[in-house]
Amino acid sequence: MELLRLAGLCALCMLPVTLLRKTAPEQALLLTAAILSVTLARCLRLAAPALEEVRALFERAGIEAAYVSVLLRTTAAALVTRLCADLCRDGGSQSLAAAVEAAGALAALLIALPLLRAVTELLLGYLG
Repeated sequence: MELLRLAGLCALCMLPVTLLRKTAPEQALLLTAAILSVTLARCLRLAAPALEEVRALFERAGIEAAYVSVLLRTTAAALVTRLCADLCRDGGSQSLAAAVEAAGALAALLIALPLLRAVTELLLGYLG
């Protein structure tokens, strides 16, 4: 139900954003960023129980908490990257959007390094 309200909020806010884009593009971008912030905060609040469930499932399966953390942080980095890149595109800057996407890819790689290290050690253990 909450997701329908958030979708309704976003749809409702499209009219003022569209109107502002013609006369005051800076204000349209600020309004878009504000709506995005509210929506993201509410989504995070809604996702908290699901994240706890994922942690519990991984714990029951015997998977280390560090690996769950890598999964969740990589997902968060991808979502933040996507939202920021889209916001840059809405502001009319394709090059900034590309830079944000490159930074997001690098962030995901850096976040996943402990997992890559563990897989490498596991493979070397089998081979050695």
